[in-house]
Order: sequence, then C-alpha cells, then structure tokens
Amino acid sequence: MTAKLADWADWTTMTTRPTEQRIADDLDLALSTVKRWVRWLRERGFLGVVEEGTTNRYRRGNRCGLDDDGLGNRAAVWVLCVPAPELEETGPHTDKTTTEPPSCTSRRGVQEGPTHAREERSPSRRRNRTSTTQEPTATPGTRKHALQIAQQIHDESTTLRRLSPWYIRHLTRAFVAAGWKADDVLHALDHQPDGSAWSYTWTSRDEIRNVPGWMRYRLDAWLDEHGRPLPGKSQRLEAAAARLRAEQDVWRAGREAANAQRVGGPLQLAARPSRAEALAPLPPVTHAEACGPTAAYRAARAALDARRLVQEAARLRWLESKS
Repeated sequence: MTAKLADWADWTTMTTRPTEQRIADDLDLALSTVKRWVRWLRERGFLGVVEEGTTNRYRRGNRCGLDDDGLGNRAAVWVLCVPAPELEETGPHTDKTTTEPPSCTSRRGVQEGPTHAREERSPSRRRNRTSTTQEPTATPGTRKHALQIAQQIHDESTTLRRLSPWYIRHLTRAFVAAGWKADDVLHALDHQPDGSAWSYTWTSRDEIRNVPGWMRYRLDAWLDEHGRPLPGKSQRLEAAAARLRAEQDVWRAGREAANAQRVGGPLQLAARPSRAEALAPLPPVTHAEACGPTAAYRAARAALDARRLVQEAARLRWLESKS
C-alpha cells in the first residue's frame, strides 16, 4: 500500500495524490479494503492529510455547487510520514512541573521561558454528570430514563456514535417526553411520517458532516404545525392494536346477541372446571355395570329379531305362491 502511494509521489512537493479507486485498480483490491488501509495508516501516523478530497458541490465557498470554481473533483493529497518515537516521561532531564514551549513559537515566548503546569487541576465540568448505566431501570419521564434511551440510540446507530449520549438526549428530549422509545427515534431517522424511506445524496452515512443538523432536520419532519411530536412507530402500533381489540369486542358482542335472540336467551356456558377437578381421576366402574347388556338393550334386540322373523316368513309365502 505504501509502495503504491510512493509510486505516485511528487518528489518536488513530497506529496502524493492518487485516488483510492486508482489504487484499488492497480492493486486489484476492493475499494473498501483500500479505504480501510488508508484509515489504518492515518490513525497510526504513517500517512498525513494535506488536503481532503472534495467535489464542486461540497467544496467550501461554492454555494453547494451553484458556483463553479473550475477545479472539478479534487483528489485527496497525502504525505508519507515516519512517526516520531515517544519521549520517555521519566527521563533525567524531564521536569514534570514544566510544560515545554512548542517548536514553532514566537521570540517573546522563548524569552519568557517555559510555563509551569498547574499543581492541582480544576475540577472537571462533567464530573457531576449522570452515568448512563447508573440505574438498570430508571423511572420513565426522568432525565436518567432519557439518558438511558439516548445511550441505546448511541449504541445501535453507527452514525450517532459520533455524538455523546448527553448530546443525543438534548436533541431528542421533546420526543422522549412524548413517550418515544429508542426504536421510534431510529425509525424516524430512516423513514418519513408517511412511511416512505428517506433518500440519501451520498453513498453512506459516514459522509455526513453535520450529524446534529442532519438529525434535527429529520426529526423536525415528525413535528406537527404546533411543534409537538407526532405519534412514534410503537405508539402507532399500540393504537392500531387497541382499535383491533375494540372491533373484536364489538363483533363478539354482536355475535352473542344474535345467538341469544336465536335460542331465546343468553347462552349459559358450562362452568369451567378447576385444575384439581380436571386432574382428578375418573370414578371407578362397578362390576355390575360393566358385565352384560342392559335390560333396555335386550328388549330392543328382541323386538328387532321378531320383526326380522316376520319379514322372512312373509318372503317365503310369496315365493311359494309364485312357484
């Protein structure tokens, strides 16, 4: 990777400006792989950025592409670096109570000498902030509950991880106060109130420069004319489920009324047995009830046999008369 950047270097300015797509084509790599390696080199100090790549639409001073400065699309300009070794903090000539001046300083600063560091640091302004994991279940409607929702949004959205949970709570305070959940906020950032998805003018969310402004713009679409939040996704689903239950209750009441009118009164359902009654064993059957047919069965059987004999005798007489 570094060798390919060096091949495109301008040794008069000691900079290199091949595009990431050109590097991917030359090395037969995916564009995402090249971007990952460039980010790795930048984070570890092997690659410095002299100029970010820009287009005419997003270049500063062009009024979002309305003015053409004639530069076209400019590739990023990099410079290869060798990270300087870190100085040991416990060196023999290091004074922990002094702060050395920078390398590029004014003559007045050098004459005045190094500045002394404070012996005691001032208390942090954010020391009294509420922890996002202080309580597993905070009371709904409190600042701790809103902060927990903001922390969940921060963890689930790769775009909003650039913002702190406290900033996300500030941007979503009106919606959380209206009963929104973390999933409702994430749904509103991806969908409009009519259900259609938001369109993007970039290839990924990582190209968003002003994340708070992007978040405000999309959440403002979920405000009514009075500035109040519209029902979120979960609230709409709960309202739809409540309407369905109400319609089912009306239909059930109408069906019971029709059955009552047909049979002449309300239906009396058998009492539901208790668990002990349902699990109780069946009563034992006595021997007298289990052996042989009953008297009613014998009488019916005898009547059927007598009727069969009468029919057979009549059939025999008819056959004799024919012969």
